[in-house]
Amino acid sequence: MVKDPVCGMDVDEKRAMYRSERDGRTYYFCSRRCKDTFDADPKKYVR
Repeated sequence: MVKDPVCGMDVDEKRAMYRSERDGRTYYFCSRRCKDTFDADPKKYVR
């Protein structure tokens, strides 16, 4: 399990339907809405 960087929800990375790549790292999301929010401003969510 990993945390959705937008909402903090636990996400099973093996079953996650929504993903984004940034700087060689994969981020997993619980929903399309969280993915779209991340993609619009990834610097806000990447530390």
